[in-house]
Amino acid sequence: MKALIFACWLAALPLDAADAAVPVTLTAGTDWIPLEPDLDIEPGSALDFSSMGFVDPPAGQHGRVIVSPDGHFAFERSARTPRRFYGVNLCFGAHFVSKPEADRLADRLVRLGYNALRIHHYERELTQGQRPTTTLNPQKLDQFDYLMAALIKRGIYLTTDLFVSRGVPWREIGVDRNGEVPMDTFKILVPVHAGAYENWKQFSRSLLDHVNPYTQRRYADEPALAWLSMINEGNFGNFLKDLRAFDEWRQAWNRWLAKRYADRAALAAAWGDELGSDEDPAKASVALPDNIYDSKVRTRDCIAFFGDTERDMVLRMTRFLREDLGCRALVSNANSWTRFTTDQAARAVYDYVDDHFYVDHPQFLEGAWRLPSRCPNTSPIATGATGGRNLSFTRLFDRPFTITEYNYSAPGRFRGVGGILTGALGALQDWDGIWRFAYSHGREAMFTPSRMNYFDMACDPLGQAAERASLCLFLRGDLQPAPHSVAVVMTPDDLANPPRKIPTLAPRWHWLAWITRIGTRVMPSPTLPLPHDILAPLGWKTSKDEFAAAAAAVSVPSAERTKPVLLADPYDLDDAALWSAVQRLPLAKPGNLTDPGRKIYQSETGELTIDAPGDLLVLDTPRTAGGYATVGHSIEAPGGGVSVRMDGSNATVWVSALDENPIRRSRRLLVTHLTDLQNTGIEYAEETRQTLRNWGRMPHLVRAGKAHLAIALANPDRYEVWALAPGGRRLAQVPVTVEGGALRFTADVAGDARQGARMLYEVAMK
Repeated sequence: MKALIFACWLAALPLDAADAAVPVTLTAGTDWIPLEPDLDIEPGSALDFSSMGFVDPPAGQHGRVIVSPDGHFAFERSARTPRRFYGVNLCFGAHFVSKPEADRLADRLVRLGYNALRIHHYERELTQGQRPTTTLNPQKLDQFDYLMAALIKRGIYLTTDLFVSRGVPWREIGVDRNGEVPMDTFKILVPVHAGAYENWKQFSRSLLDHVNPYTQRRYADEPALAWLSMINEGNFGNFLKDLRAFDEWRQAWNRWLAKRYADRAALAAAWGDELGSDEDPAKASVALPDNIYDSKVRTRDCIAFFGDTERDMVLRMTRFLREDLGCRALVSNANSWTRFTTDQAARAVYDYVDDHFYVDHPQFLEGAWRLPSRCPNTSPIATGATGGRNLSFTRLFDRPFTITEYNYSAPGRFRGVGGILTGALGALQDWDGIWRFAYSHGREAMFTPSRMNYFDMACDPLGQAAERASLCLFLRGDLQPAPHSVAVVMTPDDLANPPRKIPTLAPRWHWLAWITRIGTRVMPSPTLPLPHDILAPLGWKTSKDEFAAAAAAVSVPSAERTKPVLLADPYDLDDAALWSAVQRLPLAKPGNLTDPGRKIYQSETGELTIDAPGDLLVLDTPRTAGGYATVGHSIEAPGGGVSVRMDGSNATVWVSALDENPIRRSRRLLVTHLTDLQNTGIEYAEETRQTLRNWGRMPHLVRAGKAHLAIALANPDRYEVWALAPGGRRLAQVPVTVEGGALRFTADVAGDARQGARMLYEVAMK
């Protein structure tokens, strides 16, 4: 794992307030109900998603995953049919299990509804005890091979990074020094250090040239290994302080400056008094900046240098994979937190674009990856659901976009709504793949019920339950993609001629991601036609008027329609002006509830509404309907025919049809009621539960609460309701009434203390 830096970490209480806070320890009682654990999914139950058509085994039978003509994933033999993928990460020892365990795990993942898996933090154990570390441990490799074959057999597609955290001795890369290269140091050495790059190549060759005896195919030839990221979270801007310490980076930086500027005099003219009297590219004496976010010309050039270095590195790596290894897996990189607009020039050479995000990621107060830790633990809905929406601008509209790591991390109490938000965002934006981080970091938790931790679904029945909404909304496509789009457009000339301060990639108006599709586009010429409804050109070098003239030539004649080009700087665009342009086109239908100033957002399809002042989320699609509301408030989803009133606890509640019909005519429905889930004995420093002191132990505890549901059905008197165990087994029948054409019942966490907490319900035709 790695420590991520997010703004949400900064919401910590002042130290004096934390010192005065009253500690909280959660134990079973009337407010917290123990949950009986269940890791496997009962075949044929309401929680068994294996029959939904998400997998078509074996993976790869339809050829390689390719990029379709309209910029989405597709299979070679059906190149015009877009394909989406939703999966989880496995980490560390979770890859290395016995053969019976591998089969059990693969079956479980399919029943959970996943059609993809990310192989992550796998190489240290895969090379355990080997010298050099580019060779593979035979025993571990056999376990790895069998698990991969088991997943492929069941229709699950795979992605991985060719460097994550493998321990590499310094001497293995030609440096006379004891110990191992730190993980992040190796990431930044690869593009500039010949020994590190060769080590990366040799491990990649060992893995991809290996023939899996259980599939009889090299990994390089394996169509189910569909995607490869070169280096996990290796964005150079993440590690400015570290890379300044290496002569190889200083040399590369000075070579880049020497190509960009004719001589020192030209550099001095551009930089002015920022250039020191003793600095000269010809002598390799120009220093890198010490701050990646300031407004100095030196920093501007450094960001551009990083972008060029990233592009050249990935092109070199891609040639190696294609020409030396014959590997045709799709390639990406640069999937972490430092993002600048000029980085899109490098992403334009990727096959697909990838990124990562977290909400409530822990901040460690005394030492990395040990308690105490802190997280904001506040409702994402009440703040406008910001999680992940800024990454919409990382996406390039002409190629697929994925999120291979995301989580609303435990012990945050809003994990239930967080999972749904990500599936809804991906569906509305028409992204191509989403991977939850993670399923498990080790073998034991996958086969023995274990206490909740920061990330793992195997240990978090509430987080796992939330996945099913994302699967329905995104993978099944219950929530429609927004039919229109707004693009920040740029040319290579723009990106080669940035302003003094290069902006971070996402403009402030990424709230628009909840209304319509947003993203970026790198265009070789402004005169080429673009399938977007509003264009926001950078205008750094290519005139905005050129885009406007080209757009006017293809505009739909209408007295109400203005030219779909925003002449203001995209990074200084006023919310009100942008929303006015959206309404004039109109991208949003009359009556759309969006009010950016109040953080109220409604998708142009009308299927999703986020009301921050009301702390309310409404999902209203024909096959999945519900949302999130606070105690005493209701969710009204008239399109899906679902009404829910919260009682006793804030909660996320939704209904999904389990067959091909809409909710109103479905023969079988899944109802999910998520309040909060914690460990027995978990300790916090204060009532707001922001500072975690002790993880506690099993069993899990579920916050007591009720949700009163009314589901409009064609023949409501023909249905019955069953409370379900976490694995889908029917526990007990729940009393129902029929009134006004609706089936009514109460979801009650504490419905029967003898059977444990309830979160899941099956509504089935008798």
